[in-house]
Amino acid sequence: MTMWWNNFFSRRFGLIAGQGEFPVLVAQSAAAMGKPITVIGIEDVTDRSIEAHAKETHYVRFGELEKLIELLKRLGIRRVLFAGGVPKKNIFKPDFRMDSEAAKLIGQQKDRGDDRLLRALALFLKVRCGVRVVDGRGYLKDMIAFKGVLTRRLPDQREWDDLLLGWKAAKAIGNLDIGQSVIVKEKVILAVEGIEGTDEAILRGGRFGKTGSVVVKVSKPNQDLRFDLPCVGPATLKTMQEAGCNVLGIEAGKTLVLFKDKFIEEADRLGMTVVGLPR
Repeated sequence: MTMWWNNFFSRRFGLIAGQGEFPVLVAQSAAAMGKPITVIGIEDVTDRSIEAHAKETHYVRFGELEKLIELLKRLGIRRVLFAGGVPKKNIFKPDFRMDSEAAKLIGQQKDRGDDRLLRALALFLKVRCGVRVVDGRGYLKDMIAFKGVLTRRLPDQREWDDLLLGWKAAKAIGNLDIGQSVIVKEKVILAVEGIEGTDEAILRGGRFGKTGSVVVKVSKPNQDLRFDLPCVGPATLKTMQEAGCNVLGIEAGKTLVLFKDKFIEEADRLGMTVVGLPR
């Protein structure tokens, strides 16, 4: 990540932080290099531990687009990196409220899938604030999954067959902008990720498969990779263990592996298999 900070820190740069470990890891890496970054988090979503690693931290509520615009302008931020997702299911909570800017943006979209909404948001920020959303892959090379088997244990033929089916199924649902993950066992799709997110889909699939299920997580076809990159980490393995899943297929070149060394070491300890797809 050194190149990223050297090239961009001199310009007004910010991190819009969603849920999970990934935003914290980005902020922590920047701080470790002596270049802490300005963070805009989402109330009740962003892990507050990010504050210890940020130059400064501000929060907006989910759906509070007017305040986000005001903050970006006031802080003079010209480029942003999005890290961590936002649980879309929050939209259906009884107390969820959007401000007028957010309601207008969403109301203008014929297709309200994640990728379409995020593309619309990026264009909106460019027009309203002059802010450009940065594709972070070039600066996160150490986290990107490589092709092939990452762990000591190799898949057997049944698992390879399930990985292949899972790849096709995950790409199919991704093409409809539904989700990124499927759970498979013995050539049967046990669960498809919807609005609940990957972890809950894994647990749901595990209730049917019991043990020996395969998880496949990919990017969506034509996905804007500035947003919502597929991401796995030690927490993913913990969920898989709870669900009885022992094989994980992830898309090589487009999936972030958090704490990669620790992740692979833990997968080996648990006797799990992790594969960078396609084969």
